[in-house]
Amino acid sequence: MSDTIVVDFNRPIPVFPLSCVSLLPHAVQGLHVYEPRYRQMVEDALRKVRVGNLLTAGPIAMAVVGPKFVDAVGASPKLRPAVCIGQIVQHEKLNDGRHNIVLHGICRARIHEIQEPDASRAYRTATLLPIDPPNQIPPKMKAARKVLQDLLHRPLLQRLSSVKKVAEWADRVDMPTIAVIELVGAAMLRDDQARYSLLSCGNPWQRAQLVANEIARLEGVVAAADAQGTAQWPKGLSWN
Repeated sequence: MSDTIVVDFNRPIPVFPLSCVSLLPHAVQGLHVYEPRYRQMVEDALRKVRVGNLLTAGPIAMAVVGPKFVDAVGASPKLRPAVCIGQIVQHEKLNDGRHNIVLHGICRARIHEIQEPDASRAYRTATLLPIDPPNQIPPKMKAARKVLQDLLHRPLLQRLSSVKKVAEWADRVDMPTIAVIELVGAAMLRDDQARYSLLSCGNPWQRAQLVANEIARLEGVVAAADAQGTAQWPKGLSWN
């Protein structure tokens, strides 16, 4: 859970569905919002709500569409249970009513009950339950942090500029390990199922293992490419 933002799980939260996991806790995600129902969602979320002593923008739950859904205009897709609750931290409204927003991931949650659209609300909301225990002090996880750092600094992976940047996050002493795991996972897990497994996992040690496994897999891909040798690379394209 975030140290500074509190989610009121007693209130239904707007649900924004996408085909894959786009947001994880501690990470940020830019979205271009153009459908009328989700424009309304953004506008409603931007109306300040009071949570405890804080006056803040309302949350949005980024959900994942079930694997067998066929999209249709105006349809309400079947959703997978795990979601990431985010908050709008940057917003630009375009002249035609569309929105560019940046969401900051607050915490992971699970759908308990969905409320379908009604006469005044074009989008769905859901009653959510937290996946991570609320108000729990995150473990320091020094051993997991060391494993991730060692993997990210291996010579094969340090040749990749994207990995160098991720390694810098892992080395920052001001960033807690629980956040490092999420940020490294958001940057390096590209497979849809792997990202959903990370989102739905309530055990931080298991999350660290998922991320470590993906880093090790990437190292194996780089090693396999090295073993192939440049002589075996394709010699370009021919239009003949």
